[in-house]
Amino acid sequence: MKINSINIQNTNTAYKPKTQKNFSAAPSFKGADPTKELSGASKLLAEKFYPWLSKTKGFQAVTTQLSKLDNSFKALLVAESCLLSGFYMINTATNPKIKKEQKPQMIINDTLTLGISTAGALLFEDGISDCIKKGTEKYVSNRQDFYRGLGAKNSGIKQNMNSLLEKVGEVAKEKGENLVKGAEEITAQLGEHLKGLVGKNDGLKTFQITKDKLSEVQNAVKDTITTAAGSKEAQEQVGEKVKGLYSDLAARVEADKFAKGMSKVKTLIVFGIIYRYIGPVVVTPIANKLSSKFFNNKKDDNKINKK
Repeated sequence: MKINSINIQNTNTAYKPKTQKNFSAAPSFKGADPTKELSGASKLLAEKFYPWLSKTKGFQAVTTQLSKLDNSFKALLVAESCLLSGFYMINTATNPKIKKEQKPQMIINDTLTLGISTAGALLFEDGISDCIKKGTEKYVSNRQDFYRGLGAKNSGIKQNMNSLLEKVGEVAKEKGENLVKGAEEITAQLGEHLKGLVGKNDGLKTFQITKDKLSEVQNAVKDTITTAAGSKEAQEQVGEKVKGLYSDLAARVEADKFAKGMSKVKTLIVFGIIYRYIGPVVVTPIANKLSSKFFNNKKDDNKINKK
């Protein structure tokens, strides 16, 4: 017995080729109206099931463990595929409408499709990761002004810089040990704010600074606070030294969002293509040969024994 490859076609029986209509008008795409209240199953899921699920210990434990993984999205896709394939295999084995002699071949096909698709998706996805990272890096690098523009709207980073400069003004009024201690606290706070710009092997290189460069800026800020005459002058001078770095930090936050999104899109496309198309096309002929070799031979042996 052979398992035919799945051929997805449009089987809309209502379509009549003889009836021609003019579709010159621009198409209209309409989604659900967000202003309308949810009803039925949607309302039940949104108001009852999801809030209950989010509070269960099991769900919270799973999400906690997934948050610790760098490839949690990939792990969820693999888990989903295993769950669906397992369901198909169980349904095949227990379905009374499927002939007994057909079940082994179908289960072999499902098992091989799952195994080969999973291995192929993981290997191929890892293989193109560096290429996607380089493409993303080049894209971001060519649009630095655009991401700085997006970053300018980041109120959190702007607030951090303003609070730092306010503290500079307060500390600059101090003298002796209090001035030195305050300057050290400010440089430590600055380092904590800007640590996201320090170069990492797995992150975007655009907007990065080295640890030495960060230390250089911190020392310059510390010297400015301890030597500048008056709080206003200290604030202005420190602001000139760190404003560009805070701008780069805000831009980096926005660029990282794009990079993470591209990583997820890459994983989704690779897994979708291999699981839904390449895997079944490659595996089905192999499954046919294996089932023919093992199960057809058994049928022939049974016929010989009966004779």
